[in-house]
Amino acid sequence: MKAIKIRSFLLLAFCCAAILSCEEDDNGRSFDASQTQFVRFFLQVDSDNNPITAPQIELGSSAVSVFDKSDRFSLKVPVALTSAPLDELVTVNYEVSDNDIDEYTITPDQLTFQGTQLVDTLLIQINERWDADDEPSIVLQLTQASDPNIEIGAPNPDRTNDVLTINLEEVEQVYRISSDSRVEIGSEAGDESIITIEFPNGFLQEDVEDFDPFETQDSNFNFEIEALPVTSENQIQYIFRTLEDFDIDEQTYRANLNLNELSDYEVIGNPGVTLIRGPLSDRDITLNTASQFYDTNDQFYRVYGVHWFDFNQDGECEWNDYNTFTQPVVVDRDDPNAVLGDDNGTADTSDDIYYHAFRVGFKTFLEGRTTNPFNLRRWFTNEGTDEDTSPGLNIVPALEFFPTDGTSSTQGIVLVIDQTIEIGNDSGSELIQISGSGTYNEISPGVFELDFALNATNQQLFGGTRTDEYRLYNIRDFEEPALLTIDCKIPIAL
Repeated sequence: MKAIKIRSFLLLAFCCAAILSCEEDDNGRSFDASQTQFVRFFLQVDSDNNPITAPQIELGSSAVSVFDKSDRFSLKVPVALTSAPLDELVTVNYEVSDNDIDEYTITPDQLTFQGTQLVDTLLIQINERWDADDEPSIVLQLTQASDPNIEIGAPNPDRTNDVLTINLEEVEQVYRISSDSRVEIGSEAGDESIITIEFPNGFLQEDVEDFDPFETQDSNFNFEIEALPVTSENQIQYIFRTLEDFDIDEQTYRANLNLNELSDYEVIGNPGVTLIRGPLSDRDITLNTASQFYDTNDQFYRVYGVHWFDFNQDGECEWNDYNTFTQPVVVDRDDPNAVLGDDNGTADTSDDIYYHAFRVGFKTFLEGRTTNPFNLRRWFTNEGTDEDTSPGLNIVPALEFFPTDGTSSTQGIVLVIDQTIEIGNDSGSELIQISGSGTYNEISPGVFELDFALNATNQQLFGGTRTDEYRLYNIRDFEEPALLTIDCKIPIAL
């Protein structure tokens, strides 16, 4: 057995009297209190082979004796005693053997149990890259308890769980920007925003120590980027800080950053982020134009529209109906366009929620799901509709309103907010730059029509930029617009 390198880590122990309230083995077989107590490894996994940790551990579910590890995260291995309370401290020893892996630590070096605290946890951290072709592994074996009445392993010959084998499989080393592709920044020097780089399968510390994360594509102002201390196994955060005041209200201040290459890792998703302060517009926030297009009291609220499209691919362009869920855009209370959205029913202003008076987003209330912004689900024949696969089917913010003269309650300009969205399927994803503009009008009391064009740019999908026409309404029943005399698009494959 190779030497174990021990470092000091917080021992993660937890009280499990509630979940260990009955004497059962890992197949749910019952034992009465007169039978010998036993100790065993109790590593459970979910359907995606992710370890289950407290408090989700379930005594009636089976623990694994072999675990295939395909990420770089620390592994927490619960070790459980049967449920009779202990009269005195019990310690349990274990041994470790390995194959083709050297740099790892396991803590603590001895397991402890007392009273009703009947689960202790081994923390395994691997600090080197491994080659799955060499079939590397770590094997843990429980060996002896300080109380001779406690048996090692469950009294089930088919599943004793006194030995746990951890096979080290191939790791997909990927990284991405998990922050929004468009980040709004303030106008004063010293304004700060957080940019997060995510490593879905973890990373080695030595791989990122000298990593210069971003390349500036273009910028018309000065800024600096500062790395924050690494406190997570799957992400690194950076502070983007402006170094000058933005003095010209009519000017757009923009910095476009792209991820640099990181050796032995592959970029997935959106490789860039735009930090922007758009032109400042003098608008009367009491108009609260955006509120015409959402209802926070109705989670099923939607807007309804038509899209000039040949959905049936029969050579006939027509207005294609669609609808999409909407949400207000949450902003800080000091945002110049902030209006109070919810005081949470308290006099305490610290928990107040503010919304942007002139922006609305397209997003469903269903966790992990998406909606149908700009009828994009019908643009494609094979898109994924869950948020992990196609985050671009939720767009917040999506539209911004500019009332005529800054004061009109009935008409103005509407813009599709310039940003990059991601739509994909199980085979991959595409990044699409969107923008657009049009007008909005109150066509009858409380009923608004948006008349706008959406520009979408992707060389692979569209050969450049395509432009689609839309009408959007804040009611379900509306009169269909007159037919257009322009060409339209058909659904395509991603």
